[in-house]
This record gives sequence, C-alpha cells and structure tokens, in this order.
Amino acid sequence: MEHYGMLDVSLYQIQIFLAVAEERNFSHAADTMNIAQPALSKRIKSLEESVGVELFDRGKRPVELTPAGEALYKQLQPLARRIETALSSVRDESRRNLSRLSVGLLDSGKQLSFFHKAGELLETETPGLTFSWEYIAFDKWKGMLNTGCLDIMMMLRMAESEFESDWSWVRIMEVPKLVCMLKTNPLSEKERITYEDLRSQRFVMNPPKIMPMYYRFVREQTMLHGGYEPTVARFSPNPHSLIANIKYDDEVAFCDMYHRDADSDFIRCFELPATKSGLDAIWRKDNRNPHIERYLELTREQLRQTYPGALHF
Repeated sequence: MEHYGMLDVSLYQIQIFLAVAEERNFSHAADTMNIAQPALSKRIKSLEESVGVELFDRGKRPVELTPAGEALYKQLQPLARRIETALSSVRDESRRNLSRLSVGLLDSGKQLSFFHKAGELLETETPGLTFSWEYIAFDKWKGMLNTGCLDIMMMLRMAESEFESDWSWVRIMEVPKLVCMLKTNPLSEKERITYEDLRSQRFVMNPPKIMPMYYRFVREQTMLHGGYEPTVARFSPNPHSLIANIKYDDEVAFCDMYHRDADSDFIRCFELPATKSGLDAIWRKDNRNPHIERYLELTREQLRQTYPGALHF
C-alpha cells in the first residue's frame, strides 16, 4: 500500500498551490510568490506527485482546479489562514517580549529603590520599553521565573548548588550579614559582636519549611564559628518580618544589610564576622530578552552609589 506522509509536503509548496489556485494563472502566482515561473511549475508538479493526483487542469485558460485540487483547496485554505494567524501571534508576542522587562524582587519589607531607579534609567534610554517590577514572596519566585512571568529575579545571595541547571545567574553585590538586636540588649553597647557573644542569645528565625536556606545558614554559622546550636526564641510567622519579631533583650536575628529596620531607632545592627550576603540576579537560560544585560549594568551602578563599601561584581 502506497503511503503519502505529511513529510512529503512542505508549507512552501502549500503556499504556492494556494497562490496558483487563487490566481488561476501560473505567471501571476509566480509574481505573487516572488519566484520564477519554471521553479513554481516544478514545485506544483512535485506536490502533485506527493499527493498522487493532478491538482490543476492546465489545458484550460484560465487554469482550473481539478475536482481533487478543489477538494484540497477547501481543506488547505482555512488551515493556511490558521497557520498564518498563529505565526503572526507568535511574532507579535515576541515583539512585546522584546519591548518589556519584568523584574521580581524578594519581599523584604523595604523599598529597594536602586532596582526601581535602574529600571527608570533603562526606560529613558530605550524608547518603547516598558519596565515593571513586583515584590515576590519567597515561596513564589521560582515558579514565576520558570513559567516566564518574570524576566529576572533579584535574590539574596545563594549557594551555587541551589541554582537550577536551566538558570543563568550573576552575583551583583556581596556584603557581610548583619546580626540585629534591640538597643536595650546589653550586647548593643559593644563595638563589635563575636559568635561567642551570641551563644547566650535566643534567635528569631524563619521557619525551615518556608525559608530552609535561611534556617540552614544560621545553624551552619553558629556551629562553624562558635561550636553551638542556636537557641530558637521563635519562628517569625512572616518570613519578611524577622526584626519586627524581636521582642526581648536577649533575642537576635541574622538579617541582610538592606532590611528595612537596619537603621531603626530601636534596633542596633552589627556586621557578622566571616559571613557573606548579597544579591544575585537569576534568569532562565532560554530567555533572550536583550535588555537583561543592560539592566544589570544599571543596577550595579545604582548599588555602587548606595553601598560604596560593598564588593561589587
């Protein structure tokens, strides 16, 4: 049994067939398709051989479709329109993607103005670009990044082992972690804090199920530098309100330099020795948005102005 598969026919052959069917003239169809008439006639002949029937009655003037050609035209013409609409939609979506940049920021409770300013500068120098940003909860950002809802996620410094294989990432800035406490805590009178000082303190922490990275970090640092397990005062019900949950004079919390309460009238913060925090920019490897690189350059410039003593990459 002879088999005529879809692989025998190209979309270009179908376009040529439709052009001849609608023009009813091989020369006019060749002009429409911007192809020489002999080449067009050869394509039609190849299509007929693939299908197994003649599609045009070439003895008529103008050229007429055979019954088989008429049947094929009625099937292919609406299909071609749907394909054209689908391709046009993809092109339009691609253009929209190239004219916008969406950035996610970890919800820390602080207005991280350097990210916004970098976006405003990018919009100014790139006419037609729409920059948008939103604060993303810790348990939501991976899904939004992987589904394409975000072009870039600005995330707290991560261990390299935590990056997924289909992500690209760069380190934007590196700074020490902070340990924060009430100003009524006797330790707040010291000039600097050691891990031995923190042995007697109780830690306000993020729940391990919500932010395992944070919980693991605190335990690793106290064990590595002090040789003890941290005593947990309580887990913050909101992962972004650690400092707000410090209630007593023997409680502390590890936090990042850009936490909203770092310079509070009620809170004293110290740099933690031998620790690193900072910011990473993460995006999918298959994201071809051409504005990513320039946005990261502008973000670095803003961060240098905001944190002149930090290590910038």
